[in-house]
Amino acid sequence: MAIPADRNVVQKEAEKKLKHKSLCIEIQQMWNLKCTTVPVITGATGIVTRSLRKNLETVPGKHSTDSLQKTAVLGTSHIIQKVLRCEASSLSGGDQCWFKRSTRKKRPVTRDIHMV
Repeated sequence: MAIPADRNVVQKEAEKKLKHKSLCIEIQQMWNLKCTTVPVITGATGIVTRSLRKNLETVPGKHSTDSLQKTAVLGTSHIIQKVLRCEASSLSGGDQCWFKRSTRKKRPVTRDIHMV
């Protein structure tokens, strides 16, 4: 499962297949089982690959592409809300960021010069 930027969806699907191919071969050799890799890739704004429906059909159970897309979009909006809230807080002088900004003062660089 991955949620890349929209322009990287197809690339990410190929990457996942290639990355897990060796694991699949190892499982087949160790336990003599059939193994397939099923990439489930949804873009950050809900974009899916053309092969997603076909990939989901190979997995037992009921799966909805709509719920996958909704989860991706809600996750993206949650991240954006956090960033905007942090930026608004820093503009008003507050320190309510979800990431820590460095408050340490930088020391001046000193170099020892030896004259001969």
